[in-house]
Formats: sequence, C-alpha cells, structure tokens
Amino acid sequence: MKEQTTSYAKIHERPEIINLLVKRVNALKKQYRQNIAIIGHQSLGKTSLIFDVLRRCRGTEIIPIYLGIKPNSAALFAKNFIGVLLFQYLRIDNDSIQDDLGFLLEQAKGKIPKTTRLVNQILKLLKEPNVQDEIYSSLLELPQTLYDETKKPVLLILDEFHNLEHLGLKAPFIELSNKIMVQKYTMYILVSSAVFCAEHILSKKLSLLFGNFESIRMKPLDNKLAQNFIDQELQTLSISANFKNFLIFFTGGYPFYLRVVLEQIRSLCLDAATKTVTEIILVNSTIQTLYKDHGILNQFFNDKYKTLLEHNHAQIFTAILLAIACGCKKPSRISSRLNKKPAEINRYLNKLIQTDIITRRGVFYYINDPLFENWLKFVLSPRQNSFNIDISSAESEFTAEVKKLLNNFTLESKKEIGERLKELFELFDNDIVELDKKRFMLTHFDHIDIKDINSATLLNARRLKKHWLCYIEKKFVDEAMIGQFLDNVKTKDCIKKILITLEGIDVNARLKALEARTWIWDQNTLNELFSLFEKPRFIK
Repeated sequence: MKEQTTSYAKIHERPEIINLLVKRVNALKKQYRQNIAIIGHQSLGKTSLIFDVLRRCRGTEIIPIYLGIKPNSAALFAKNFIGVLLFQYLRIDNDSIQDDLGFLLEQAKGKIPKTTRLVNQILKLLKEPNVQDEIYSSLLELPQTLYDETKKPVLLILDEFHNLEHLGLKAPFIELSNKIMVQKYTMYILVSSAVFCAEHILSKKLSLLFGNFESIRMKPLDNKLAQNFIDQELQTLSISANFKNFLIFFTGGYPFYLRVVLEQIRSLCLDAATKTVTEIILVNSTIQTLYKDHGILNQFFNDKYKTLLEHNHAQIFTAILLAIACGCKKPSRISSRLNKKPAEINRYLNKLIQTDIITRRGVFYYINDPLFENWLKFVLSPRQNSFNIDISSAESEFTAEVKKLLNNFTLESKKEIGERLKELFELFDNDIVELDKKRFMLTHFDHIDIKDINSATLLNARRLKKHWLCYIEKKFVDEAMIGQFLDNVKTKDCIKKILITLEGIDVNARLKALEARTWIWDQNTLNELFSLFEKPRFIK
C-alpha cells in the first residue's frame, strides 16, 4: 500500500495553515496532541495541503496514516487501513518494501507481533457475516497497539471522514469519539468536503470532543495567493493585472480551476507562438476548459450535475439552481420564476443547503462555487433551453457571454471602491441579510454621500434622520488610525458604524474598534455582499 500522492500537491501554498499544521505535527513528536478538523468545499486543495505537510514532516519520530474514505464496504476500508498502517510503519527503516498485504504482514510479524496479531484477528473477522462494527472497533485500536510496541505516535488522517456513515456501521462516530478520548498518542486530522454534514457531525455526533478539535475552515485562495500562483504558473508569459484579477474572479480563487485554465493558456500561447496573454487567448481558454465537451472543467461539472440528478428532487433542484445562477437569489423571485408556492421553494432550498451547493444569507441564497454557477448559467442553461442545433452558434453565444463578463469586470475594476460601494448601497431594499453571523436589514437609503479622508473614504448613507457611516480604509489599519476613524464617525444619529479594512487590521486596533461597537468588514465580507447583488468581486 504505497503512500498516496497527488499531482496537485504543490499547486499552492497557504502559509498560515501549513505552518499551523507543521507546528501541531512536530508537537506530536514531543507527545503533545492537538486534534484538527479541516473543512472546506470540494476543489479547494485540502488533500494537496495534507500531503504538502506530510512531506515537510518526514522523519522516523511519528507514523503517518492517510486514509481517503469512500462510501464503500467496511471490508475495503479495513484492508486499506491495515495496508497503509503496515506500509507506513515498515517504510521508516526500509524503502524497498512491496505493495502487497501478505508481504507486509510477513515483514511486520517479527517487529510488531501484537499489532500483527490484532491485524490477523481483523482479517479473520472479515470472513464472518454481520461483524462490521467489531471490525471497525478493532481497526481503531490499531494505532494505540502500534504505539505501545514502537513508542512512536501515530498521525491518523481521515479524508472525507463523513463517509464513515456510509460503511454500514451502527454508530461510527460514537465509536470514533470513544477511541479519540483514550488514545493520547494518536493525533487525528479529520478532513471533509461535505461542509454541512461535517459541521453537523462535529457539533452533534462528536460534540463531547468539539473543544478538543482545532477547526480550520478552508476557503478559496485569497487575492495575493491567487496572484502569486498565476505568476508562478505563467512565469515566461506576460499577462495584465486586469486579466489576472478576472481569472481570480471567474474561478472564484479555487486552485484546481485556476490550474486547469492556466495550463490551457500556456498551451494556447505556445500554439500562437506568443508570450503575451491576449483577450482572445484568455476567452479561448474558458471555451476549451469550460464549454467544449472535452474540457476538463466541463466534464468535472457534468459529473457534479449527474450526482445532483441522482436525488429524488433532481428536476426542481436543477430549476432552482438555474434560477439562482441567473440572478434570482431570493425565494420570492425563485418562486415567481418557477411558478411555485414560496413554502415549497423554501423546503427545497433547505434540502439544497444540505448538499453544500448553496448557502443562505438572510433572505438571500447563492451558489457556493462561482465557476459552477457560471457553468450552469452559460453552458447548461443554454443547452437545455435552446432549439438551435448549430454548435458553432452556441459556442459564439458562450464566447459573447464571457466577453460581456470580462468587460463588466474591467469596467467595475476601474471604479474607486467608494463609488462601487455607493452603487451597492443604492440597491438595498430593506431585505434581511446575514454576514459574519449577524442578521440585519439592508436599509433602503434616501441619500448617500462620499467623502475622501487621507487614505480612506467615508460613506454617509442616510434614511430619514438616521445614518450608516461606512469608513473604507485602503491601508493596513493600526491602533493609531482607529482614533481618526472614531472621530470621523462620531454622531448621535449614527445607527451603524462599519469599518472596511481592505489591507487588514492590527489585533489591538480591532479590539479598540469592537469596543466602540464598530462592525469590521474585510475583503471577504465585502465581496460576499457584492456577490449577493450580482456585482463583481473587489480584487486588488
């Protein structure tokens, strides 16, 4: 059972997360254990990051066991668990081991007899009927037994751990929690792409351990990391800052999507014998990857769509997703478009949330994956609704939509952030929204003023005699700047003070602002609001 690898292992670096994981793994070598849960949507690079960390922490002090869990039988899970455990133990002292369970058992029996004896008991149980739970319990005993014999802590990584529910076991997470509590020399890293399901498991089924788990929420690459990744992948090519930012916006900063499109750009530049990424090359890269039948991203989203079709409510699910992708982000608009009762639409929306395809923010709903939304809107919807069998005509329409998207993004990017925010506030219509776990009303304002103050912009949004004061700081905010901010928003009629930190904020400055009952938005919060109103992300 060879150590699994991934071709995307070096697709990106996330310094903060990698440094934290390396620190925790190194602490395990000194017998300090901190269990970790890594949760994030599909294609964000969670597995790649895990293998990156394992490469950085190679040595003989710990035994790493990586298990990618699929909804297969408990027997397949057991054989994989046993094989990886023995392989990883034996490879510490021997690089020429064979990927064969019989060979691994023969090599291990003289070195770790207790562990091998338990393994043989499990293999014997595999031949008996209806003993899945006993097998599962014994498997989870293996890391502790191995430690007892080797005095080497075990790092057990369960990738897509939510799939333990699909192995035919009675209570997989109760058994897992029991083992985690008593195994002090086994560090668990639980990884999952099923965000809704994983958070439910951690908060309900592993609730006694929740405080014992350090939770890491994986998000798309931030703007700087994504820009660095583009520069790294297009080292010999010239690409404008606007085109780079558009790629980040178009792909949502998902590393897998970026990689696929950038590979296509390199190929198109080679074919055209040019070192400059032109608009034609940029648009053609989206055609080749997202629109064409052979396109990697088109095939990827087709598979995702086929999975959706397996649901009992596939037809209405598809209709709702297409409505959201086309701009209907409130239940009232969706129900009107589909001619369905609001209560019925709300029921299906709640089911879709559980599939991790959409997220609710107050009365708004949006598709989590921006590129999947683009695929639904520009690829699937036209193919389902068009009577035209002319393939070239359909491709031309897709090309026109991408160009329109690019032109709109370019136009918005040229505007000052204060102007963009003013236009956004003018769209508010007393709807309830949830941001940063806070629910509030997006007040319909009577008048909005903009005023530049040094490196900041002050937005004064008025409704009758009440004000929202929104202070946009373009530089990193330190403690000294908070005093200036508070002086500029000091008014008795102000009902909401918002500080938007485009370049980040110092810890002490944040505390001081929070003491003054200020709401702090970073770029992610701001961009979430832009997305709810069909506006391009702010990318600097």
